[in-house]
Amino acid sequence: MGVEGVVPDRFTVTGVLSVLALMEEFNNGRAIHGFAMKMGYVSGVAVSNALIDMYGKCMHIEDALEIFETINEKDIFSWNSIISVHGQCGDYDATLRLFDRMLGAGVKPDLVTIIAVLPACSNLVALMHGRQIHGYMIVNGLGKDGNHKDTDDVPVNNAIMDMYAKCGSMRDAHSVFCKMRNKDVASWSIMIMGYGMQGHGDEALDVFSRMSEAQIKPDAVTFIGVLNACSHAGLVRHGCELLTLMKSKYGVDPTIEHYACVIDMLGRAGQLKDAYELAQAMPIEANPMVWRTLLAACWLHGNADLADIVVRQVLKLEPEHCGDYVLMSNIYGVSGRYEDVLDIRQAMRQQNVKKVPGCSWIGLKNGVRTFITRDMTHPETNLIYVTLNSLTVRLHEYGYVPNL
Repeated sequence: MGVEGVVPDRFTVTGVLSVLALMEEFNNGRAIHGFAMKMGYVSGVAVSNALIDMYGKCMHIEDALEIFETINEKDIFSWNSIISVHGQCGDYDATLRLFDRMLGAGVKPDLVTIIAVLPACSNLVALMHGRQIHGYMIVNGLGKDGNHKDTDDVPVNNAIMDMYAKCGSMRDAHSVFCKMRNKDVASWSIMIMGYGMQGHGDEALDVFSRMSEAQIKPDAVTFIGVLNACSHAGLVRHGCELLTLMKSKYGVDPTIEHYACVIDMLGRAGQLKDAYELAQAMPIEANPMVWRTLLAACWLHGNADLADIVVRQVLKLEPEHCGDYVLMSNIYGVSGRYEDVLDIRQAMRQQNVKKVPGCSWIGLKNGVRTFITRDMTHPETNLIYVTLNSLTVRLHEYGYVPNL
């Protein structure tokens, strides 16, 4: 186009930016941004939206936000782009804050907005926010198929159901599930996964049975949910049978995730020898996730001897992961092997491995607040710690002794 002497217009720029976004071509995208500024195209909201999308796909969230804030007349696409960008980058707190800003600006969300925001509610376990979004959908009829008002929009309802399941409200998830006229394999899998996460193994297996009766073929994700449910509920025999039947009866090849679920199940049940033998015998080479699962089981049951063997495997594959060192330190500490604890700490220093501080969050009316161990960033830090210390003093008065 350049060789022919044709000057690109706004439509050309938005088209090229959309391709660069898919290819995650940051440098070329930045060059097109410079061209658009030179030509005065960035004043157009369509070009700005395309730039937000490009920077977001390239994980340059600050550049995307800077473009967004310069738009005077933000449309629904502007809001959807910046909300999606933060969700894709894992900044779920900002995703919800932007959604609140969108509502405050009087812009009505559409299905794209809803689908972008719901994962943030799931990851932050922001049930109140999720319920508000679901209520908005019901009032505005957003859960229906656009072509058939009497038909459910299955992917959207799946997203709502997934949010409720991950927020621990299986009653709400079950309500959505029962009201859906059409259910796909994802619908059933979400319910199975949800019951499994809550430790309701029998309910998960019941849903799996009804799924078979409905002649819906389970996929790999379904089996991860079923095996997780067996693991959390201690249904060892049933879980092992399902692993053997996956290929022969259901035509699904077991993956490393499925073997990891069964190893976790055996480990939780205290069958550490069987779990170790399965990790060695399975047809897929064990990855750090598998060995780390077994290491956690060794810690749970205080088996330091097997942990010595397992930790060598996981550190050989992923020596920089702090969790493995922490687990081994805890195992040695419980066993009274304090010299080994010192060796672990020395190894962490040599590998320049640092323990990631614990992080917690709480949902309040005006958003989600995140805080970490020894956090000193809050403007009222002094007041917080004075109050905390006073509570600790009161606890000591009642005979509480902290576990150091």
